[in-house]
Amino acid sequence: MGNIPKNTVVCKCLNLLDINDDYRCPFFDHRTQKLTVVKFIKLFIEAVLNQRGSLDEIAEHLRSSHPLQQILGLDAISPSQISRKLRSLPPLLFQELFLHLAGKLQQLTKDRTGIGKIGRLNLIDSTALTLPEIAGQWAYCQSSRNGVKMHVRLVVADQDIFYPDRIIASTADVADSEVVMEMVAADDAIYVMDRGYIVYSHYKVWAENSIRFVARIQKRNKTQVIRERAVPEGSNIERDADVFVTFQENGEEAQVELRLVEFRDDKGRNYRMLTNVRDVSAEQIAEIYRHRWTIELFFKWIKQHLKLVKLYSVQPDAVWTQMYLALIAYCLVLLLKLETGAKQTAWQVLKLLRIYSEYAWQSFLDALFREPTRSSKGRRKKPKRGRPRKHPKKLKGAKLIVK
Repeated sequence: MGNIPKNTVVCKCLNLLDINDDYRCPFFDHRTQKLTVVKFIKLFIEAVLNQRGSLDEIAEHLRSSHPLQQILGLDAISPSQISRKLRSLPPLLFQELFLHLAGKLQQLTKDRTGIGKIGRLNLIDSTALTLPEIAGQWAYCQSSRNGVKMHVRLVVADQDIFYPDRIIASTADVADSEVVMEMVAADDAIYVMDRGYIVYSHYKVWAENSIRFVARIQKRNKTQVIRERAVPEGSNIERDADVFVTFQENGEEAQVELRLVEFRDDKGRNYRMLTNVRDVSAEQIAEIYRHRWTIELFFKWIKQHLKLVKLYSVQPDAVWTQMYLALIAYCLVLLLKLETGAKQTAWQVLKLLRIYSEYAWQSFLDALFREPTRSSKGRRKKPKRGRPRKHPKKLKGAKLIVK
């Protein structure tokens, strides 16, 4: 295993970064003897993929891993050197690498048609990361909280494939609506947003530029009905109408004509949508908004599986860099899934990647495409006969003494 590092899973994965191993950055690698920019990126991506809990753990794993040593050309490095490199490198380097991988994903998914008859979606939202009380005061938000935000545009290529292709990092005090105009561009996708993006002047700009969007508004937001549309009987659609929304722009009153769709979900909760998409049914507008939950699942994925919530350093540039590193790791997992043609979810691919990280590539492929050894569904539990229990069974306190 250690004699063929170029054929290991971790090496194959890091090669997807398309970084020349011999490259030395003229500025940031000046007089650097061991931990060059390229070696740092590969070392850190391996650490993020495998959830190394601390800089000490990253350094210790490098000392113990012969394949990783051969890949990096580095026998050992101290945690303090890793920390200094993390703080000194500009986030722009990692932003460019992230955008490169997002471009590769775009090429691999260009033939995917999105969600059924709806098409492709671009989901816009943000997630917050809390910083320590003292060390994180540079990102002060309120008396009891310091934090930063990651504003994300998530491309939904189809039901199972979604990836970020644009992010903006900010402190938590920056409202979502302040950066949304930099996230939206004219393309064939429908942009989907929640209530944090209610700015009518933005809606007007998008409508005038034929940028399709679906945005949730609050109950108190007023609209002027122009005409009502027919609502299918027995559906969850409560209203479908063309409306005017009025707002102040440059000290003068302005308005824009949009479509208002109101619906209720399975739990009876009401939702109000403003959109300029008129060539689909109201039920499809409701379905489009339901898919907004995908971006919440994405945030949960990178926080749980890539430990984005636990930062190695809380210095400003280091925080932005770690955001990009987590997204780069996610893109690599998705690239592995797409290029191998695996049917498993991204999380299942990542679990196998961790298990077979330092094994030969073929071992990983064998595990990825292994046929199930059990053909039956196993023993099925049959329901008990008789009437169901009306009251729950009461349990008694357990007393157990181990001597």
